[in-house]
Amino acid sequence: MLTAWQSRWRRWIDSRSPRQNQLTLTQRNVYIIPAKGGWVYAAVVAVLLVAAINEQLNLAYALAFLLGGVGLSAMWLTHGNLRGLSLTLGPSASVHAGQPLQAHVVLDARSRRRGRHGLTLAGQPCDVGADQQTHVHVSVPTTQRGWMLLPRWRVESTYPLGLFTAWAYWRAEPAVLIWPALEPHAPPLPSGPGGEGDRPTSAQHMAAPLPEEVREWQRGDALRTVAWKKSATRMASGLNPVSRFHPAQARQQLWIDWEDAHGLATEARLSRLAAWLVMAEQQAQHDGQIYGLRLPGVSLPCAHGHAHLQRCLDTLAQWGPPARGEVDT
Repeated sequence: MLTAWQSRWRRWIDSRSPRQNQLTLTQRNVYIIPAKGGWVYAAVVAVLLVAAINEQLNLAYALAFLLGGVGLSAMWLTHGNLRGLSLTLGPSASVHAGQPLQAHVVLDARSRRRGRHGLTLAGQPCDVGADQQTHVHVSVPTTQRGWMLLPRWRVESTYPLGLFTAWAYWRAEPAVLIWPALEPHAPPLPSGPGGEGDRPTSAQHMAAPLPEEVREWQRGDALRTVAWKKSATRMASGLNPVSRFHPAQARQQLWIDWEDAHGLATEARLSRLAAWLVMAEQQAQHDGQIYGLRLPGVSLPCAHGHAHLQRCLDTLAQWGPPARGEVDT
């Protein structure tokens, strides 16, 4: 639970760091304070200076001013290690609730021709070479389906001597769509009209093999269905390859229906449907069967392939009351 002062501090920090996809660190958004070692270092220099004044020792004066200059130089270098650094958020792929989201961040130090060392972004150490870019993957926990705002990240540095800590805050702008969690032990795919129950059994296949036909290859077709000999001739002529299929199998459809998961709460239903969709896509990669999704008020036509699976999972994630959350740090 945040205290009133912590809440006020967070609101002030957020007001100074609006959400944006790209952030360039300048003297206006980089903060710096002495580290624990810096306070001890300052105390040693102060004691040495007092001793030099009391004893009137020139060498003590020289040593005190030398150490003080080193400390001030370290402060300038620590602040400069962040100043001019650019952070850019790359595209983030959706994941199922409960799985960590991998956010892709690009650190760019090409504005100034010197390397950046000893950096830490959201707890992950990283370095950026002179006039180079570095790619960092930040793991973000997810808890619920729907649109999720990325948390506020902190980039900091104690380079070169660890006497000072310089840091900046970054809040990325776009929200990421989180799919429903997968049910751990989901039952087999439902069978019913247009589903698995309409499939010919293995014995029927053995008794009466289905005639095969060919059609132009489509994205999502399994490699084992490609007619390589016929495809080689077509590809030599600049045409697309062809795939084998059974006309009877092509008409089979599997529907992932909301009503097939009756008796469960809403989120549990969505988790089961998400698991069934993943199972249906895996099955489609094996035998080419198409599948569709039916929800109250929503119906997606049958198809297969990664794009179709993603469209179905996106529909599940956004179905019902929108859930928009942000991870606290």
